[in-house]
Amino acid sequence: MLDNYFKNGIANTDKKTQRLLAVQAALEIAKHSVGSAGGAEHSRVDQDLDSVAEKVEALANAIQTALTKNID
Repeated sequence: MLDNYFKNGIANTDKKTQRLLAVQAALEIAKHSVGSAGGAEHSRVDQDLDSVAEKVEALANAIQTALTKNID
């Protein structure tokens, strides 16, 4: 999913594309965690989605930070 975050091994992918890729990765993580408790009730899924909505930006930020750490 993040294969195109860096082109040719350097950070020359435009900022909007990098952000899109980070958010997509965060949403993919969220998708696999929402309701993953096995047979979760409807109300549990609602709670999971509320939590995702609150935290997806922070997760995308963390993904971007991890990807760009120590590349200079």
